[in-house]
Amino acid sequence: MKLKGTLEHIITSAAAACLVQLPVSTVSAEGGTAQLPEGWLLWHSYSDYSALDSSLYLRSPDGTVETIRGDFVHAMNGSFGTSPQQITFMAIDESADEWDIFLRESGNIINLTENSGFRSEDPKFSPDGRSIVFKRGHWDRAADGFVYDLALIDIATREITMLTEDLTEEAMPCFSSDGSSIYYAGYNGGIGEICRYDIASRSTETIFAEEGVTAYYPVVCGDELYFTKWFSAEDHSDQIMRYDGSGIEAMPFDSADYDCSDPCPFEGGMIFSSTMDGGYDLYCYDGERVTRLRELSSDKSDLGADFFPCGSAAAGDVNGDGGFNTADLVLFQKWLLAVPDASLKSTAAADLCADGILDVFDLCAMRLALIGG
Repeated sequence: MKLKGTLEHIITSAAAACLVQLPVSTVSAEGGTAQLPEGWLLWHSYSDYSALDSSLYLRSPDGTVETIRGDFVHAMNGSFGTSPQQITFMAIDESADEWDIFLRESGNIINLTENSGFRSEDPKFSPDGRSIVFKRGHWDRAADGFVYDLALIDIATREITMLTEDLTEEAMPCFSSDGSSIYYAGYNGGIGEICRYDIASRSTETIFAEEGVTAYYPVVCGDELYFTKWFSAEDHSDQIMRYDGSGIEAMPFDSADYDCSDPCPFEGGMIFSSTMDGGYDLYCYDGERVTRLRELSSDKSDLGADFFPCGSAAAGDVNGDGGFNTADLVLFQKWLLAVPDASLKSTAAADLCADGILDVFDLCAMRLALIGG
């Protein structure tokens, strides 16, 4: 992986950063309706973080918007797993009054860290969808405050493995695309740095640090790493940076006059949050222009987008609903038996044996996959 293989990391002072940062050009947000790529979109909105009124929304490819509800409040930071039917997010459990990590699969919601006694936040799936990395906080009397570490939870067993245990705050973790490492924001003296944790060696290295400048919210897309940082030590406007393993560049829509944050890259573009028109709204960058997503804008701050494109659904999703479950098994069995009106939305998704032939062997593979065999 390019990000992992490059050891000449960008550990900078403000002067060195200027050598790798491309000139920033401001792109004006245009009116009209943005043409989002076909897929599912997650984001949250709140009037103020301290108001505890955040709502988490899911937009389907047909434009339908659903509010994700349950026995929790202040839901935010939603993230897709291996299908749009697999979502994790953080919220405050109403009964325990603590931040917890929730899992939504095929519409069913469970609290993975219920009654843990810790603050559990910032969840992101592993590439295989079997575990979730998050930050876990506890009150430390000696430090007279919360101490945050990185933790990993196995979804099936709910077993938690601590990745870090120190007095330095580690936050906003995300897996590399190959699952071998975890990027996160590490805070040193109140200033955030972008770091990488190697799972096999349990070693940590700094990817980006700039004196007096906070960097946070790393997001991986293929071989590229995106993150948000202040424009400078004097100007705390957020800008989005792209790191390809050899150099860092600012996005063309960044500006010292407004915030651009919460990058959600997809092939050929990016969804992000910005204050270029006032309050935080969602915007879409298609590689050439920026368009405000007016149909999704609210009078609150719209933040934390995550996107799952159509065509990326898990193998086995023969009915095309974005997830692989028993309904797909039943439909495929009917199709093999030539039941009238039994039509597959995706024949490629049914070829679990990858031999170009759809038969009972693929059906058996489906059954095994559903029961974890």
